[in-house]
Formats: sequence, C-alpha cells, structure tokens
Amino acid sequence: MEGFHLVEEALRSELEVRAILCTPRAQRQWAQREHYRDIRERCFTTSERVFRSLAQTETSQGIAALVRLPRWDLSAVLAKPNAVVAGLLGLQDPGNLGTILRSLDAFGAAACLLGPNTVSPLNAKVVRASTGAVFRVPVFTQRTEKEVLDVCHQHGLRTLATDAAVGQPLDKVDLRSGFAFLIGREGSGLTQKLLAKVDAVVRIPIAAHVDSLNAAVAAAIVLYETARQRGFTF
Repeated sequence: MEGFHLVEEALRSELEVRAILCTPRAQRQWAQREHYRDIRERCFTTSERVFRSLAQTETSQGIAALVRLPRWDLSAVLAKPNAVVAGLLGLQDPGNLGTILRSLDAFGAAACLLGPNTVSPLNAKVVRASTGAVFRVPVFTQRTEKEVLDVCHQHGLRTLATDAAVGQPLDKVDLRSGFAFLIGREGSGLTQKLLAKVDAVVRIPIAAHVDSLNAAVAAAIVLYETARQRGFTF
C-alpha cells in the first residue's frame, strides 16, 4: 500500500506491518509522525528513481508498506447478532468495491462476501478507495453465487437482492434482524436466476427517468436505512 494515510491506518488497526519503504524526502516527513518510533527498525530508505519504479500511483507520496491483512473466521463473523453482510456478485470497478468497504466500516457491517468475477480486494485502487476499511472489514471470496447464498442461509441471514425496477421499497422492509444484501455487476445487475433464489427483492425508489444508481451509492443507502431502523447503534 502507498501513502502516509494508509500506512498510518494500518498501524492504527494494529496490523502486522512487515516493512516500510521511503524516499529520502518521505523519510524526513515520516520521522516526524507519531508512529515512527514504534516501527523505525522496519523502515528502509531508497532513491526516488527506485521508488518510482515500484510505485503504483502517478503522484506518489514516496512511502509504501508491506502489510499482512488479518485472518478472519467466516463462521464467527457471520454468527454475530443481527449481522449485516454485503454480497457483491461480479462487481468490476475497484473504486466501487473500495467505497463499499468504506461504507460497511462506517455503518458497522459484519462482512463482505465476494462472488465470482468480482474485483480483488487486494487491488491497489480498492485499497486506496477504502481509506483503511479493507484493514477492518472482513472480506471473504466465494467460488460461486450459490456459495454466497448458501453460507448466508446456513448462518440464518435473510438474502435481499437489490434491483432498480422491481421489489419492495427499501424503507418498507424490516432491516432490524440479520441479513445479506446482494449487489450485482455494474450495468447488468443481478441475474434473473439469482433473483428467483433470494428471500426478497428490494428497490431504492428513484426518479422515473433514471435507470439505476451507482453500486456503491446503492450500498451506502441500504446501510444508512439499516442504521436508521436500528437507531444508529453500531
């Protein structure tokens, strides 16, 4: 990961930071920050030229870290009382996934399940867009859509599919007990085959001339409505 903010978020989240690589300019800035003393023996300096060859951002801040993400237990995470879970099936945009992880973190969701053909949570753009949420939100990758549905039902979670045109209005659905909400690929959404297998289909009421909402925006609205119904207790 790159940038002062993400490196500091990793340290605040008490992750295992294996090494930090800095340019001389960034090293001087890093030495002034609160976390530097705790990890200075794992900080290494390299030239601007070498760092640019490794950096994945065009305007790098000159600092990157190698971090081991936490290992989560799926059963323990989904067994939390009234758990809220996002199931993302075929989501392709790394910015959308990162933003959804950020919203899941903000509203106290339990986990994120990724179905097949979904962008990797380790994608550099996902990590940056999550602003550190990828360190705290348990993410699990399932091989098939059926596995996503099965694991939710095995843990007593209702499955709610989001659709732009059909289904119950979101504010009319009781979201106080545990559930998983499913969001499909940008553009095409969820398949009719999957819509037939979920416990309920919900929609977010929008203006008639608008086809649909951005996936990350839809997820945030579902999470906000859930928090509202639950009295904003996280």
